[in-house]
Amino acid sequence: MNKTSKVIGAAVGGVAVGVALSFILCVATSVIAISTGSPATIPGVFTATAGTENGALALEFRPNFAGIVVVIVLSVLISVVVAVRNSNASPRQAGPH
Repeated sequence: MNKTSKVIGAAVGGVAVGVALSFILCVATSVIAISTGSPATIPGVFTATAGTENGALALEFRPNFAGIVVVIVLSVLISVVVAVRNSNASPRQAGPH
């Protein structure tokens, strides 16, 4: 596999990991807000507040899409850097040393 396809694959994988991480962080923040009954915040990414409306449990959430994009971009950068570093590493030769 050549270096370009490794970098593109790492970038696509990084996007998938970033989206999944953002989703998990949002769900975790919501669960914390519901279980504690107080606002929960991941600064710059997501805020959730639990309450009641007409006697039913309600959840108010405010995503910050710029913060979510930053999480995704950081995930892509980390994946690409790791892919480039691994492709630049000298292959080990098998045999007696």
